[in-house]
Amino acid sequence: MPVQRPPASAEHRLVFLDYLRIFAFGSVLAGHKFWEPLWAAVSSPDSPWHWPAWLLWPWVRFGGVGVLVFFLVSGYIITHVLQRERTAEFLLKRAFRIYPLYLAAVLGEGAWLAAEGRAPELPTLLRQMTLLGDWMGTPYALGSMGVEWTLRIELAFYVLMAALKASGLVDWHGGAALPWLYALLAAALWAAGPWPTHTGWALGYLSLYFPCLLLGSAIQLGERGAVRWGVVLGLGALVLLLQYAGLKRWQPGLATVHLAPLAVGLFLLLWACRRRLPAPAWVLGLSELTYAVYLFHNWVFDIVRDAAQGWGWAVGAARLLALVALLALCAALVRGIEQPAIRLGRRLARRFGPRRAV
Repeated sequence: MPVQRPPASAEHRLVFLDYLRIFAFGSVLAGHKFWEPLWAAVSSPDSPWHWPAWLLWPWVRFGGVGVLVFFLVSGYIITHVLQRERTAEFLLKRAFRIYPLYLAAVLGEGAWLAAEGRAPELPTLLRQMTLLGDWMGTPYALGSMGVEWTLRIELAFYVLMAALKASGLVDWHGGAALPWLYALLAAALWAAGPWPTHTGWALGYLSLYFPCLLLGSAIQLGERGAVRWGVVLGLGALVLLLQYAGLKRWQPGLATVHLAPLAVGLFLLLWACRRRLPAPAWVLGLSELTYAVYLFHNWVFDIVRDAAQGWGWAVGAARLLALVALLALCAALVRGIEQPAIRLGRRLARRFGPRRAV
């Protein structure tokens, strides 16, 4: 997911978010690309790796806990930055955070598929590039079970928060009314769900997982004293209950996996330790790779791994080479595309945005 950073004056929050981002993309990467050896160890009681794999498995299964942690982080930090950003400034900066690297990923995957004779149709590719494909039944990009659906949730959340900022609700009494609005919205999504419906494995994902962003926002409101913690707790209970009920109805295979309680528990644990966490350079460096790894792992990893196995490499060695190549590519993309785009968005926001009162 796009990396959103609080200002330097909130360094303790930055560090706790960095740790969560690293866990999140590690969970997604392991759940998508290393699940076979992990499950083999879980299923083999005599394996020396059985117990470590058994303990790790709930945190990486499907990459689901990592995805929900991404949503909680995004809800938290977007609510934070909206304290100081105007609506137009916010939308412009978010566009330059999310779209340039995403477009590079979609076009890169499209070029690879074309080289293999499986090029997507141009109208499909163009719809995928907009991140509005759910309104048109567009197949997901970035892998056979692409991560694009999560970005569509992010985009919907950005639009919602921009509307709330423009209406004045974000600033009214510090956002005190927002959790009540979030509760109504979560209940409405569940009652009207499932949506979207055009893909079976992602059936109802907006109805199920959008409220996690709302909960992340409410935690930030509770931290700064805009709302009572009892209100945040009540919203959290509602979000977890509605998600469980929705999973039972629309995705029963996921109802017993308990992804959301694990994600919320981890988020709150690191949030509680936010002033005690160290900030070594490797943590900040890995955190910068989050969005690029998320966008590119699902297909670049496979390309490198399959090529290495074709050269005669063992499966484990091929996976290791694919991991190293993926991280190296993502580091280059962060410096060559993501960071310059973010800087450009900031310059444009300063140039074309309304002047702030002195």
